[in-house]
Amino acid sequence: MFKRLFNISIYVFVILVPILPLKIKLGFLPLSADFIIASILIFFGLCYLLFEGGLKELYNLKDKGLRKLNLFIGLFVFLNIISFFIAPNKGAAISESLRFFEYVFLFYFIVLLADKRTIKRAFMLFFASMVVAALYGVIQFIFGLSPYTVNRNIRLNSTFVNPNYWGAAVNIVIFYPIVDMIKERKIKIYNVLFLALFIFNLLFSLNRSSWLAFLLGLFVILLIENKKFIAILPAFILPLIAHPFTRKRFITLLSIEKITKDARFKLWKTAYLMFKEHFVLGVGHGNYRYFYDDYIKRFPELFVRKDLWSPHNSFLKMFAEMGIFGGLNFMFIYIMLFYLVIVVYNKTREYKVIALSLIGFWVSYLFQNNFNNLMFIPQLNVFAWLLTALLYKAYVLEAEEEF
Repeated sequence: MFKRLFNISIYVFVILVPILPLKIKLGFLPLSADFIIASILIFFGLCYLLFEGGLKELYNLKDKGLRKLNLFIGLFVFLNIISFFIAPNKGAAISESLRFFEYVFLFYFIVLLADKRTIKRAFMLFFASMVVAALYGVIQFIFGLSPYTVNRNIRLNSTFVNPNYWGAAVNIVIFYPIVDMIKERKIKIYNVLFLALFIFNLLFSLNRSSWLAFLLGLFVILLIENKKFIAILPAFILPLIAHPFTRKRFITLLSIEKITKDARFKLWKTAYLMFKEHFVLGVGHGNYRYFYDDYIKRFPELFVRKDLWSPHNSFLKMFAEMGIFGGLNFMFIYIMLFYLVIVVYNKTREYKVIALSLIGFWVSYLFQNNFNNLMFIPQLNVFAWLLTALLYKAYVLEAEEEF
């Protein structure tokens, strides 16, 4: 019974989380669609392990592909405990820790318990949910429903918190129709329609880092699959220059003067100074925001239009909050998740298309986290963990069948 409820919870998760931007806090406890459903999912998984003889599944954690990830996560737990004691705001430290361990537990329970049928359905349902979100993005554009604009030009955010996050979310799925057509060596109408829908949403998110991340991810995919296909890369730049405003936004990426005057440079410098002054242990997990006011008072030239800004860089945020060891450890965790996808791509026969699509996503995601705090946006970051877990478990099951 609990195994079935666990599977149903996965389906509910991948359907609702992309289209339900619920985000509230009860004290220091973060409450959002992903946190609530993930908690239910983990509960059912735990009940299955304890009451339905599922403890035998724990052997999956000994998989050699997971050993390095296990090591880095274990080390992060240790560093997180230290960070809690030095953090001035304990509630913020607890909140950030709960978020991170939501991803960890979700990842491991999927690796432990997901079966082949559940995995295939979960991928399909997630893609369908993202298509629904993208269709809503088109509706936003037609009826002007988005609250975000740049110079009176609407920016799509669809069902995500803001356009930056939505642009990054589109990059999770946009590579699939491209890879499918490359692998099949044929153009399929439904793939063309999906690709057009996702490109439209990516384009009118007006998020330049998402554009660059997409082009970089696509370049890596083409390099891996067939270097000759790199010749088609310029075709994906054409939509960026077709619309007058997107063309203007794209051209700013080529201006060194405008780049160096971007507010992000001030935000990055603020985070760097915080890291520099708290080099070993940082200011405490989740405590960046509680030190920010002090830094812009001490360095008024770093002030950016409002009293609180995130660093707009996930890695700098973690170096500032957890110091050199915590920051490096955090980076290695995400590198190892990416590495698992590469392992699957090199060894799988059945999941080549999904694996290569996720390689494109991981390249774009790691790149874009240098410009946005995407790893701290639960509605988005949770799928970096969940989809990687589903893919890796699919590969493990495939290997067992062949054996």
